Amino acid sequence: MTNDEQQLFLRKLNRRTRFTQFLVWIALFFTAAGIAAGYKNWLRIHDKAKTGLAGVAEIKKQIPTFAKKQRLLELQQSINKQLEQNTQQFDSTLKKLKLIQQGTEHIAASVYDQVKDLTQKQQASTPKQPLPVTLEWQLSEIKFLLQTAIYELTLKYNKETALSALKLADKRLLQLNRSDFFPLRKQISQDIARLEEFTLPDMMALSGKISELQAMLEASGGADTKTTTEHSEPLFKIEPTRTEQSNTDQPQKESILNRVKKTINDAVVIRKFDKQLSDEMDAESRLSLLQLLSLKLETLRIMLFKQQENNYHKQISDLKKLLLKYHLISNQKQMIAELEQLDSINLKPEIPDISGSLKLLNQISK
Repeated sequence: MTNDEQQLFLRKLNRRTRFTQFLVWIALFFTAAGIAAGYKNWLRIHDKAKTGLAGVAEIKKQIPTFAKKQRLLELQQSINKQLEQNTQQFDSTLKKLKLIQQGTEHIAASVYDQVKDLTQKQQASTPKQPLPVTLEWQLSEIKFLLQTAIYELTLKYNKETALSALKLADKRLLQLNRSDFFPLRKQISQDIARLEEFTLPDMMALSGKISELQAMLEASGGADTKTTTEHSEPLFKIEPTRTEQSNTDQPQKESILNRVKKTINDAVVIRKFDKQLSDEMDAESRLSLLQLLSLKLETLRIMLFKQQENNYHKQISDLKKLLLKYHLISNQKQMIAELEQLDSINLKPEIPDISGSLKLLNQISK
């Protein structure tokens, strides 16, 4: 083989080798690209798997909450059903009560008419015996009882006495056994029913509340007076200045400048300590103030029994102002709350009108 042929063969071989290397590099490139794409895809799947596992864990945590919500929904549904049943039952009960009320009113009216007819028949069967003087006396007694009931209720707020007077007047009318006084008995029965529904404040219970407040004052007063110190700090403190002390040690010439300095140095320095009034008071003053509060509570009790509405509320207001100003007791908030509860009581509520019986008696007796 000649040199030319060898060189030509080598050239062909080199070309084939470079082409083969090119194919190999292309294969390696695609292989690396495929591996990278696969790894990236695997990472994406791995992230999604992690997210899914986290979601599953979160759902597992929320499963009890879902159960509780379901339980709450069930309870709410059962409560709504029970409320509907109670509403229906209440409506039916209200209808029954209305029917009973109507029936009772009808029965009362029929009994009233029946008793009136029986009385008229009894009067017709018995001979008439005119007793004008005795009847006038009896009507005067009934009128006096009705006036007493109005007086006791209007002026003295005495419900029990007024009620007893009305019942006694009705009893006296019943003893007359006359049909022409039946409207008056009916009016008296209505006044009695109206008066029985009227309620007054319980004086004994309110007096017990005032006694409890006095006991709170005594207990707190005994504890606070023991804690007071014998030597308390003064409200104002006077301190000499350094220049004043130096002036006493070293005499200076009596010149105008030295006189001015001495005047300035002799000035009083006052320091004020801002403290609560209760901290600055001694034991005797605190005890006197506690006794004043106790006396005001006792005065409040007297106003309560005398039913002095305006003075009663004004006294409570004064007590609250003293407590807020001096801070004498530890349980001050509780005591103020009790006083506010007492202040909400109306000692003279609106009384019912029971004058209809007296007006009707005056019309009948004319």
